Amino acid sequence: MVFFGWGSKSKTAPLDAGRALVLQYSYFHLFWFLRLSWGLKYSLATATEAGWATRPLSDDEAMHLDAPNRLTLNLWWRYGFLLFAALAVVSIVIGNLTR
Repeated sequence: MVFFGWGSKSKTAPLDAGRALVLQYSYFHLFWFLRLSWGLKYSLATATEAGWATRPLSDDEAMHLDAPNRLTLNLWWRYGFLLFAALAVVSIVIGNLTR
């Protein structure tokens, strides 16, 4: 049974016929639900006769296409590991203060 893992994934959202917005990111997870993701990069995929052609988007192009609102990771997938660690620290501090 695997308790941790890492790698990279991508999510896509269609823009119009023949074009899609792609979000690529790297991640580390512990027990499949404590995840930390970084390196969010947007690219534009265009359908061609030979398959999908992708090109990276600059920050200005991504904002012009409203990429962060169309395609993003939720808070738990992005910072879940850090949120859990912060919750554990707060619980320990409160536990020690109430003794």
